[in-house]
Amino acid sequence: MHMTKHAGFTMVELLIALAINVIILLALVSVFSTNLSHFTKTTSSDVLNQQLETAMQLMVNDIRRAGYWGNAKSDLGTGLNNNPFMAAGVDVSVTGGNCILFAYDYNNDGTLSVITSASDDERYGFRLSGNILQTRPWGASFACNAASSAWENVTDPTLVKITALSFTLNSTTVPVGGVSKTLSIRSVDISITGQLVSDATVTKTLTQHVRILNDKFVP
Repeated sequence: MHMTKHAGFTMVELLIALAINVIILLALVSVFSTNLSHFTKTTSSDVLNQQLETAMQLMVNDIRRAGYWGNAKSDLGTGLNNNPFMAAGVDVSVTGGNCILFAYDYNNDGTLSVITSASDDERYGFRLSGNILQTRPWGASFACNAASSAWENVTDPTLVKITALSFTLNSTTVPVGGVSKTLSIRSVDISITGQLVSDATVTKTLTQHVRILNDKFVP
């Protein structure tokens, strides 16, 4: 009787196959880990971007309205500037490089409201306070050195740490209607830098040039 010999794997062949499988598995784990890390980094970066871009857009939209007065046409031809939103103490100003204050006629009634927490008192501001971007709420002290608890947080300190904020007020003076009268054309350069609280390696800086739409006439 002829016995059929069945072919099989030797121990050496099994060990080689096992080693190859281990190498392939490790490569797959490495690729997965890299992709997961990249995904996490991208997601974290998106969180930072959203916080900074929202904050920047809020500042830009407000600052460009500085000095707006609903009754501006009443000054035409008078050679005067009776705009209460450009008066000393409320006109756009920068303190310490990281705080800006300004006012504008929000309700378009031509009158600068008294400071009150009951309604919009038409005075605004942004500042850096303890690695947080803050904005001035109604009724709060209209001063850059107001207590941190008096102003409201714009950025979430549990997610984002604002490491730098700067405002640069620019002004170009143009003579109008005679040598003693000028028009001040103003703009603000904003720069804000933030990093994730959970990962300090995720950082971003945004910059924006803001043209203040309301020029200041100086009689």
